[in-house]
Amino acid sequence: MDKIRILVVDDEQRVRDEIAEFLLENKYQVYKAGLPSEAFSILKENPVDLVILDIKLPEMDGLSALKIIKETYPDIEVIMISGHGDMGSVIEAMRNDAADFFPKPFRLMDINMAIQRTKRYLSLNHKYKELEKNYSLISKEIQKNIGHQLI
Repeated sequence: MDKIRILVVDDEQRVRDEIAEFLLENKYQVYKAGLPSEAFSILKENPVDLVILDIKLPEMDGLSALKIIKETYPDIEVIMISGHGDMGSVIEAMRNDAADFFPKPFRLMDINMAIQRTKRYLSLNHKYKELEKNYSLISKEIQKNIGHQLI
């Protein structure tokens, strides 16, 4: 897997910029958005592997944005962050397929470790899909040659 592409969505510019600067220093490709509508536009126009998403946002909360992202882009992983995280928010985020959850303030090294875990998952998932595609092609070729499905 090449350079991982990360979208940081946080309405606090200072937090957004701090995370983005750290990610750029660690050789990630970074996009930034302060509003969910900006984030959805970026996702529509750019390939993104991972979203770092705040829970408290204008327009809609991060949990609603998480649901939309996972429904629209199921292969994108999402790490949730929040300065107002309660256990209910953590549980709901994880039920909606968030890869991880960090309360603010968090250490950027912890975020980086979560990104590394997610990167390994994305790489394995990509390999799995390639194998599945190759198996499907082989299976179709065998069916064509022998005239029926192999059990």
